[in-house]
Amino acid sequence: MTGAPRPLRIATLSSAAVGHTQRWVAWFRGRGHDVAVWSLEPGPPELAARALPAAPLPRALRYPLAAPALRAALARFAPDVVDAHFVPNYGLLGALAGRRPLVVSPWGSDLLVTAAANALQAARARFVLARADAVIADGANLAAAAERLGGGGRVHLVPWGIDLARFRMGAEREPGLLFSARMHEPVYDIATVIGGAAAELAADPRARLVLAGEGSLTPELERLAARTLPAGRYAFVGRVDIDAMAGWLARAEVCVSASWSDSTSQSLIECMACGALPVVSDIEGNRAWVTDGDGARTFAPGDAAGLARALRSARGDAAWAAAARARNRARVERDADAAVNMARVEALFAALAAAPRRA
Repeated sequence: MTGAPRPLRIATLSSAAVGHTQRWVAWFRGRGHDVAVWSLEPGPPELAARALPAAPLPRALRYPLAAPALRAALARFAPDVVDAHFVPNYGLLGALAGRRPLVVSPWGSDLLVTAAANALQAARARFVLARADAVIADGANLAAAAERLGGGGRVHLVPWGIDLARFRMGAEREPGLLFSARMHEPVYDIATVIGGAAAELAADPRARLVLAGEGSLTPELERLAARTLPAGRYAFVGRVDIDAMAGWLARAEVCVSASWSDSTSQSLIECMACGALPVVSDIEGNRAWVTDGDGARTFAPGDAAGLARALRSARGDAAWAAAARARNRARVERDADAAVNMARVEALFAALAAAPRRA
């Protein structure tokens, strides 16, 4: 990695509760930049996020109403770059605050699902992207959606990447450990993970399912697992920090994702780097990294029986599994090294800070 440009004052607008935000900010601070975070959601103390007023109103109103307070805070901080994540909330908030240059990073479902839902959601996305000086998309499908919605030539395709030293192959793998890292929200379809895993747990007494993450569906999913899976052979471990996540993936035989939509899935990249065999839904974002038989076993979204067959196939061919692990690690080292990819984002920030302001 090249030496850092001059230190920048970066105003990051993003949910402080989300691991993506925490890792992004830690990287820029580690490079010597002055990063201040504004969030309506509380985060860990080390992030030192600055709270924005969160009115007890629907989400569609809560973020725009925080714009005056943010505008005043940005005037005091005087950032070189405003760095906003997730289009419908912090992207919109950044656009309403009016401070330039503004970089907006969609995360996937905000453009691939939400903006595709109806004309009003699409109009909101166009409003935000038209006001962005740059748009950072981590997958080709997400970049194409951003271009269609008004990002045009200001869209930059940059997978965030991962810390290759932290996410690495483990010394010893646990046969039968099936691991899910996705949050418990509808787009990630954890119910299909549970349904597909049930057949594998019935077929192999060594197999167990560990589900990280949490979300609005957690209580419902816990009840489903209690009805569906053998007692003592599954666990909900909640949100885990980055080191614990790396540890689980280094031990797991298989990582499972049934997502209905993704751009570049960070959890898939982490899984590939650590040698857990991906058993994932056959969607465009995943196909950019793995396909059925080439690094992964895949199944149709929502197909629990197909997931069960994919698990059997992945676990039943030791030669294929060894080749898939080697292939996946090499692909991640080539295309998903955070030290390389985040340096591209850093260079973009520096160039925007040095350029004349757009009206």
